[in-house]
Amino acid sequence: MGIQSRDYMKRPSGDYGERPTTPDAKLEAFLSGFFQKHPRFLLYLGIGLALLILIGLLLAKFTAQGR
Repeated sequence: MGIQSRDYMKRPSGDYGERPTTPDAKLEAFLSGFFQKHPRFLLYLGIGLALLILIGLLLAKFTAQGR
């Protein structure tokens, strides 16, 4: 068994086998990956929330006028 057949020699140089162990580190890793895959998610979420608020205000205005 030579030194080339060891496990750490087979891994890519950037992978040291370390995984996030604390819940905060796991959450940070998940969110970091998610926002890298979906960079405009917060923009779309903000637009959706603004539309829901606007629709709610319009419904409240029209239902109050009908009374």
